[in-house]
Amino acid sequence: MTPVVARLVGAGLLLSTLPGLAGCAARRPAPAPAGIAALSLADTTFHWIERSAPGFRVHFQAGSYAAAHQDSLVGRLPSAAAHARELIGAPALQGPIDLFFIESRTEMNRLIGTRRATGFADPPSRTVLVMTNAGWRAFERHEIMHVVAGQAWGPAAPGTDWLVEGLAQAADGFCAGHPNEEVAWALARRHGWIPLRDVLTRFRAQPDLRAYLQAASFTAFLLREAGADALRGLWHGGATLDTRLAGHTLAELDTRWRADLSAQWIPEPGQLERIEAVGCGEA
Repeated sequence: MTPVVARLVGAGLLLSTLPGLAGCAARRPAPAPAGIAALSLADTTFHWIERSAPGFRVHFQAGSYAAAHQDSLVGRLPSAAAHARELIGAPALQGPIDLFFIESRTEMNRLIGTRRATGFADPPSRTVLVMTNAGWRAFERHEIMHVVAGQAWGPAAPGTDWLVEGLAQAADGFCAGHPNEEVAWALARRHGWIPLRDVLTRFRAQPDLRAYLQAASFTAFLLREAGADALRGLWHGGATLDTRLAGHTLAELDTRWRADLSAQWIPEPGQLERIEAVGCGEA
């Protein structure tokens, strides 16, 4: 995030939830775009087309691939938000998500100062940017989960990148058309598992694809075994190998999770190499 963007990111306005004011709050105009959303809309090098969907203001650049497919893209968003909320038992957001579909890494760089990302979320301002084009699918479920979790649980504690990204990729669920768990297992057969200690303490130093998919599969397992409240505790308090959930240490749960996985997908020759080279989003 560039320094200019960092200074402009602001918290979204919250609707009143005081008794007797719920009806009044429901009739208030939606909070105006804030932070990165406001900055992106003010960028005159983009010509934005706005659409709406329940819980969303959706922005497309005129003439883009996304604009040509806007009906199908807009139609996916309410279910993506409902799925994210259901996974962690989150309440409804107190304002719409401003979601921008952009076409290239160059455009992402112009908006947030990096070419590396194909998606970006700013939970305080409820802003999401996702790249999509004829060769790359949008990871809207991943980025929407960042906003839903950040709004429901607040800022994550330092050292919880594995959980923040694992939860988001668990919400997306797929890599190159295959479930996260299947691709994670195939990668582990080739390279070995990343030790849990390194996932917990050095997540960003690991190979991105392997780390994200391993964290996503493990996080989904923890949600099933221990529930969202337990993960919320890790979100705020961090985790070590000895942290206990549902009567077991995290190290014990890691062993159980790996034992539960099985090789249900056998990649065709060159298929896994392609995923490793290009990533999960190739259309």
